[in-house]
Amino acid sequence: MVPLHVLAQTSAEGARDTGAAAGATLPEVTVATQAASEELVARRSASGTKTDTPLEEIPQTINVVTAAQLELTGALDINQALRYTPGFSSYGTDNRSDWYAALRGFTPTQFADGLQLPSTLNLASWRIDPYMIDSMSILRGPTSVLYGAGDPGAIVDVRTKQANGERVREVGIDVGNYARKQLEFDIGDRSSEDGTVSYRLVGVARDGNSLIGPRPDRRIALAPSVRLQPSADTSLTLSATYLQDRGDISSNFLPAQGTVLFNPNGKIAPKLYTGDPDFNYYRKQQWSIGYQLEHHVNSIWTLRQNTRFMRLSLDNASVWGGGFEDGSQTDMTRYAGLFDIGYRRFVIDNQAEAKFDTGAIKHTLLLGFEYSRQTTSDSEWLALAPSLNLYNPVYTPVTRAIFDGPDSYGLSSIQTRMNMFGIYAQDQLKWGRWVVTAGGRWDKARITQSDVVAETSQGQRDHAFSGRLGVSYLGDNGLSPYASYSTSFNPVIGTRIYGGTLAQPTRGRQLEAGMRWQPAGKQLMLNAALYQINQTHVLTPNYGLDPTGSTSVQTGEVRARGIELSATGKVSRNLSVVASYAYQDVKNVKAGDDSLGKWPVDIPRPRQMASLWADWTWHNGPLAGFGVGGGLRYQSSAAGAADNSLTVPGYTLYDASLHYTMDHWRFAFNVSNLFNRGYVSGCQSSSVCIYGNARTAMATAKYTW
Repeated sequence: MVPLHVLAQTSAEGARDTGAAAGATLPEVTVATQAASEELVARRSASGTKTDTPLEEIPQTINVVTAAQLELTGALDINQALRYTPGFSSYGTDNRSDWYAALRGFTPTQFADGLQLPSTLNLASWRIDPYMIDSMSILRGPTSVLYGAGDPGAIVDVRTKQANGERVREVGIDVGNYARKQLEFDIGDRSSEDGTVSYRLVGVARDGNSLIGPRPDRRIALAPSVRLQPSADTSLTLSATYLQDRGDISSNFLPAQGTVLFNPNGKIAPKLYTGDPDFNYYRKQQWSIGYQLEHHVNSIWTLRQNTRFMRLSLDNASVWGGGFEDGSQTDMTRYAGLFDIGYRRFVIDNQAEAKFDTGAIKHTLLLGFEYSRQTTSDSEWLALAPSLNLYNPVYTPVTRAIFDGPDSYGLSSIQTRMNMFGIYAQDQLKWGRWVVTAGGRWDKARITQSDVVAETSQGQRDHAFSGRLGVSYLGDNGLSPYASYSTSFNPVIGTRIYGGTLAQPTRGRQLEAGMRWQPAGKQLMLNAALYQINQTHVLTPNYGLDPTGSTSVQTGEVRARGIELSATGKVSRNLSVVASYAYQDVKNVKAGDDSLGKWPVDIPRPRQMASLWADWTWHNGPLAGFGVGGGLRYQSSAAGAADNSLTVPGYTLYDASLHYTMDHWRFAFNVSNLFNRGYVSGCQSSSVCIYGNARTAMATAKYTW
């Protein structure tokens, strides 16, 4: 059987629609000015409540990665941008995908500017170039009360650079290993004397080599935007994005023997290319258009509408590994695939916000209606490819003729249409030092899935209510403890359980208690949180009624418990730190097979993770403008294979940075995995282990005027 689960890892456990939502038009952090770009700590967020709210009043953990942190740590993609946040683990970067992995034990849902991105296969995921990021908010725990369907671990909301009335003039050049060369620019200003019209254009052009294999890795990305502000009460921001990627697979699916287990032939080379240099190619194109409209009706009411249409198309030919052939410890079975995948997603979120008082209680009331529609076409043609000796590779040519031969698995073509409706309400009640946040949302999903080859079709309708109740206390000295209870749901698309009925959505619930500390007058934020998440209605084999285990029931349950600590900001004028620690215990507490009591392994879930980045920048004396930074990232051992029969060793990685700022110029040199340590980032089974990223180095020069 072809291991499609390897190639078709999804950003939300399958091609599910995880809802869509819009945040307020005000960004958390503005990076257009030099002063703002130096801010490591965000004070407010629109992602935690969909209203512009101080972080201390949000009753769930929220981490904000600012543009300053992205620049200091030299992040080359979203995975690297998140590597110093608590509890983030990943399979490593694939140039086709950011491979979002575990946050609080579950796959996070991806958003941009408050609206959900298309729910896709990792093979074809929607990507945002890090140069276009203004900030990133990670809201932890169930978020369905505001954002609709999704797993209960977290959402990652990327806020992009858009026109905001500020003057921006920047151009940069990056040069790195793997022959990487990149040109980037960010140009923005007011185009009218009265400031009613402003614009911004952000662009990236890159050329280089894949991390493994012979094919190049190229990207072109553009993000124009225009803001119209005819009055102080009304603003309309029009935005568009375009991204084109050309490349190849840059990660391998390798056997456990030779990676985490002993192989008498030695260790498998991390940079071994298991594809076919003449067959493989990767061509992805994505674009979006949308707007953010905000109007202050009066001193009480504000209306917002946020909408975006997105389209992604992928043309891909790939050869990948599927474990050793029977009885061999050298020759790996390989599979070949032709993939033609397309996504279209439309999202619109309408909000009405009211601020008023009832006696001594101040209210921020939010009412909203959200609609999203996604259509997916997924055509895959799979076949058995020639095997490959991993220790003495000889690449037998792969041709398209194998798809018409006896080793072909045939063509599959699935089309899915998902319509999601959500109505929600939230009230933030502030009385003295107490802030209570209460909200509820009702969602309805209508899903149709068609098998084009078999000429069959099936439909399902799901609905769910989700909520959140939280309380925060604004104490002295910047201390703000909080506690909350929140729930989530996520549809299971196109899966029939025992008895022939369609599966119901999975459900999630979380209890969380935490503490924030923002010392007065300091740019410093400390967080601590305890949580427990239970996800129920999880599919599990039904051996009790079906001895073959070929059908499932929804009696499975996953439980995640943990603690998270983080510190971000300036310890002194010269010293900046970003630090985190996470301990998590994730188990299948209910299951119908040998995964009972074991850790899920579809994504890496190490028990402990810790990271520390420190930067020292001189502001006076002969070294003024010069800075040096360094970081370490630790992950403990993790379970591999569904029965946890494999142990993936833990590892510690080191990063480093040098930078110098002078009039109009900034020069930087960043190295990730400084000592080029080889490590395995995760194993899904004895046939599927993945090496983590090798050392990458990047020199950057930016000029502003």
